[in-house]
Amino acid sequence: MTKSRFLLLLFVIVSKSIMGQQYSTTGDFDRISKATFGFGLNTYFGELSSASTDTKIQLGLSTTLAYEHLFTDNIALRASLSVYTIKGYDSLSVETARIRRNLSFKATNIEFTAQALYYAFRHPQSGYKDRAFANPYVHLGFGVTTNKPKTSLAGTDYDLRPMRLEGVEYGNLALVIPVGVGVNFFINRNVDLQLEVQYTAALTKYLDDVSGNYRDASSFADPIAAKLSDRRVELGFPPAVAGDARGNGTNDAYLRLGFRLGYYLPTSLYGKSSIRCKVEKKTR
Repeated sequence: MTKSRFLLLLFVIVSKSIMGQQYSTTGDFDRISKATFGFGLNTYFGELSSASTDTKIQLGLSTTLAYEHLFTDNIALRASLSVYTIKGYDSLSVETARIRRNLSFKATNIEFTAQALYYAFRHPQSGYKDRAFANPYVHLGFGVTTNKPKTSLAGTDYDLRPMRLEGVEYGNLALVIPVGVGVNFFINRNVDLQLEVQYTAALTKYLDDVSGNYRDASSFADPIAAKLSDRRVELGFPPAVAGDARGNGTNDAYLRLGFRLGYYLPTSLYGKSSIRCKVEKKTR
């Protein structure tokens, strides 16, 4: 066999092999990162609120912006930034002791959390477009919140933390541990709706500026601080004795019920593209 005939034969064999196989993309792209934005209602648990004895639930509003990235078929990590309000009033209680204490607070705080989410149903191999219509999940994380309780006196708002009403100096930041459950609903190819309940335990007793004991009124250099420390006298009761219990010393918490709309991003902030082109190999 001459060299030219050998090369011709080799060309024919390779050509047939190539024609016998086809490589084609499915036209689908997998997205594993999404941005979410939502709103919620908050209720606070602490010395100035009790679900069993208050005459109504004390609600505040929240708004949240988050970024979520799927690291495995079931587990995602989410970073969230929220602005939320909480409040509490002794005047809404049916307990005599709290009504006489007559304390109140309100706060607008900023919260940042990092959370791990575990989805009940795995991310499909065929891509995000084939995800489950309803996918329950649980989440757990940690974070930090600002701590800026205020109260009103004669129509004026006062920052409570700098006043040290119980003689305790606490920071304007506090660690928090959020835990919750939710359901992720398929809206369309690129959009999800998440309904979520989150309980957040704060590692501080002073989200409401109430925890310990009354100070001696004469120890305050600021007369406004003295009035805000003991508001029993506004209702005609005798002033509290220094050292009497003002709070019960437990850490505070808050509960959030909300929704988020999530949009699947074409690229990932994690450092990798979240687009993974599916390629199929077809053999005739």
